[in-house]
Amino acid sequence: MKVKRRLLGSCIVPCNCVKDKRKNKGGTTINNSSFMDELFFLKEKKDNMKSSRIMRIFEQYMKEFDMNNTNIKVKYFHSLKVMELSSEIATNMNIFTEEEITVCELIGLFHDLGSFSKNPNFHILNDNEDNTSKTLEILFTNGLIRKITKETKYDAIIKFAIFSLNKNGYPNNLDSKIISFCEVLKDADKIDTFRLTINYPYIDTRINSYPSALAYNEFKLFRKVESKLTENNADEVLLVLSNIFSFYSKYSLYIVKQNNYIDKLIDALSFDDENVKKFFMSLKQVLNIYIERKIGDINVRQEV
Repeated sequence: MKVKRRLLGSCIVPCNCVKDKRKNKGGTTINNSSFMDELFFLKEKKDNMKSSRIMRIFEQYMKEFDMNNTNIKVKYFHSLKVMELSSEIATNMNIFTEEEITVCELIGLFHDLGSFSKNPNFHILNDNEDNTSKTLEILFTNGLIRKITKETKYDAIIKFAIFSLNKNGYPNNLDSKIISFCEVLKDADKIDTFRLTINYPYIDTRINSYPSALAYNEFKLFRKVESKLTENNADEVLLVLSNIFSFYSKYSLYIVKQNNYIDKLIDALSFDDENVKKFFMSLKQVLNIYIERKIGDINVRQEV
């Protein structure tokens, strides 16, 4: 998970829905009741997985960090969520064996290790670096992966999937199965960006202008908006929304639809200009139609 430093502002959860509010380091408001409900929900899922060796090693590693730090806790549950999403996506792609799905889960759970910090002043909004190299150092140079398994046949895939997370493109003639491992992680991480953006203060929800021409030109061509193109708050919203244009799996779009992420994000915005509000409401309709058409008749495999 990579968060731009300047994504500061009001919580994306509407303030009139907040009963118990508190300030984080950046001065922005966290919806405490929503935050605690979500932590309880994810903790329940984590407790169901405690018997997993992968999970036990992860928990042991997490003991090095201050779980009373809300920012560490958010990253911790992001890792759990990406593992869960990776499993769902891999299962519904119908190309992976059970063993390979477990590898996807491992990659999802450990993908963000390098971004955890012991600095007591650590704040997630300052986490604007690519930490994949540090993650790979922890897993392979320091040997954490060998505590999980002595088997080495998936090492190259795990390394490459994590290394590729925040990068575009692949080497020519790369095996399609390896690409699929990489894309499962990318899709899972991007899907959880919606959840994080909706529930935590990663972008300023006060929209006082239309998107810039550069960002909107990319967006209307159904291309992912890169952070270097963003100039205002509206652009930051487009950056998050445009993740749907770069999904590898139809099932990832299905997850966005099932969670109603497009509506939740846009409905949480506040506007100074009625015409800008109408623009975003129209955008919401267009994106939901886009998802419906892309999904088509999708067969969803449910985990037992």
